[in-house]
Amino acid sequence: MSEVRVAGQKLVVEPGANLLDALQSAGLPVASSCRAGHCQTCLVRSESEAVPASARAGLSAAQQQAGWLLSCQCTVAADLEVQLLDPSRDATPATVHSVDRLAPSLVRLRLVAQRPMRFAPAQHLTIWLNDRLARPYSIASLASDPWLEFHIRVHPHGVFSQAISRVEAGETVHLGAASGHLQFDTQWLDVPLLLLARGSGLAPLQALARDALDRGHRQGIALWHWHSDADNGCYLGDALLELQHANPSLVLQFRHASQLSQDLKTLRIASRRTVALAAGSPSFVEQLRRPLFMAGLPGRQIIDEAFATSKA
Repeated sequence: MSEVRVAGQKLVVEPGANLLDALQSAGLPVASSCRAGHCQTCLVRSESEAVPASARAGLSAAQQQAGWLLSCQCTVAADLEVQLLDPSRDATPATVHSVDRLAPSLVRLRLVAQRPMRFAPAQHLTIWLNDRLARPYSIASLASDPWLEFHIRVHPHGVFSQAISRVEAGETVHLGAASGHLQFDTQWLDVPLLLLARGSGLAPLQALARDALDRGHRQGIALWHWHSDADNGCYLGDALLELQHANPSLVLQFRHASQLSQDLKTLRIASRRTVALAAGSPSFVEQLRRPLFMAGLPGRQIIDEAFATSKA
């Protein structure tokens, strides 16, 4: 048996047990979301040499140097001493600027960080309501905007989304470090971009498109958005049409979700140099991979972000 020392407790766990499971089973406040090492909601800290390298894969050098690890990716193989993440100490406080409805089940949350944060538009970060309630969301704003913006799907029984949709201006939440590979690369300035979004997957991709245009992107950007009946069309349609009017190289396709399968059958790319970026549910992202490959794009030119499927 192995011993995990945490918050004044000694947990006895089976060798090979998952650290996140052990912590949550003991009733300790460790939030989680994707459980795949992607969202970084389940961070804890440990200086132990027994932490496997896989538990720190994907973390920044600064995070690794500070001892952070992904508890969902940590297999307990020996005794460990662990420190829990305390949002009030380890995260960045942010003031709620506004919350408004973009669609019946979709809210726009704008936050003002109380100290500078490093991020790229379209990356994601964790929003903490308290030490147990946290979820990752994509950044829908630019660094030049006066706030950080997020588009949050509100689920009928979603504890987090229901709570965050009711916060009021002036309240304080906490933000984790930004991460994720979905962001504009300046090496793409002369490369056509194909952006494919479903539902609130539009949040990061419209931010990426705006970022690319602000940086002087010189090739075409094709942005496709498939929406459901619940969103009453593309929820950012008017704003994107204004953006297109100012940037004729931006081509927009607003489509109903029922048209997705047929659209993918006829999908064409502007050039074999095209970079495709996709965001949406895991099933949506998976559905895109073969059509993009058949259209002539190698895997290295396809970048996707699959949102967590839990109705949070």
